[in-house]
Amino acid sequence: MSTAIDSLQVLICSGSERERGITQGESFHSMIHDVMVRWREAIERRHGTDASSYVSDFLAATSFVPTIERFTPGLLEEVRGIAEGSEQPFEHMLAYNLMDEEWEFGRDRLQQAPGCTVACLVRDGLAPVVAQTMDIPTVHDGSQVVVHHKPNTGPESIVFTGAGMIALNGANSAGIGVVVNNLSMLPSSRSGLPVMFIIRGILEQSTLADAIAFTERVPHAIGQHYAIGAPEGISGLEGAANGVVKVDVSSGRYIHANHPLANLAVVGDPAARFARSRTHIRHNRAVELIADADDQGGIETVLMDSVAPISCAPDNGYMTFGGTSISCSVPPVINVSAGPPHLTPWVRVGFSQPS
Repeated sequence: MSTAIDSLQVLICSGSERERGITQGESFHSMIHDVMVRWREAIERRHGTDASSYVSDFLAATSFVPTIERFTPGLLEEVRGIAEGSEQPFEHMLAYNLMDEEWEFGRDRLQQAPGCTVACLVRDGLAPVVAQTMDIPTVHDGSQVVVHHKPNTGPESIVFTGAGMIALNGANSAGIGVVVNNLSMLPSSRSGLPVMFIIRGILEQSTLADAIAFTERVPHAIGQHYAIGAPEGISGLEGAANGVVKVDVSSGRYIHANHPLANLAVVGDPAARFARSRTHIRHNRAVELIADADDQGGIETVLMDSVAPISCAPDNGYMTFGGTSISCSVPPVINVSAGPPHLTPWVRVGFSQPS
């Protein structure tokens, strides 16, 4: 069932992974068609080749599918279902769900380094809060949706994502929340588990310890920071092909942008990428702002900054696709902005949506 909350599409999916994928594909059919047209056109402009040929080369040069089948096989079935329901080629839908990995594959042609800003808060008497801006190419704008998964077994989950993608971030009914940001200067692997599949794997867990253990156990395809919240606290994990390193989150006010704080196995000289993504500028501004944050609303104010900016209007092909803040109670309190938070209102979504 798809409903609109202040123009944000919220879809409730039940059943097996394949069934939930088909529901997404059918429900978001026109939205997926439109964004896939823009995505293919962007590939052809950037790489100067036919999109289907590029996707074939990308998938042939990587070995993500066996790893997905090993660690999160149900999610591959969900992608197959999305492709079927939306009448898109499976190979294209799979590549679409390998966003960070495709960026790494074609990195030399990117106009701007990927960016996102994470802000987290732990205070006595309040549920931990994890939150982020999600900065991705403007071709995805207009596809912002929320999907509420009701699987046959395991916790329910709510993800903020783009139509056709299995997750950008989200939370589950056990109070586990996960937000992320790209660390492409860390070692990558063309046979690791891709980011979106790790996010959803985290949301299949019921405790913070289990979520951390899953993130540490799987091989990582790309450098990525995972801020995981739960009723018992938060954890910052910088994962890459060289393993997972924990970040010190003991201050209770935690900021992470697009440079590593703990996993220092940087490949090459990332200075140009740091400059393009303005990672240090955003990080320093967020550290300044979070000093005054005392609750979930305060964290959202950090993400609404238009000075650094943390919340980015469309510019040079990139934008803040949306913001997500999660108070990790049981059930969690989830607020989403379907666009730059300084321009788009926060909308409350939750597990009590009508079914």
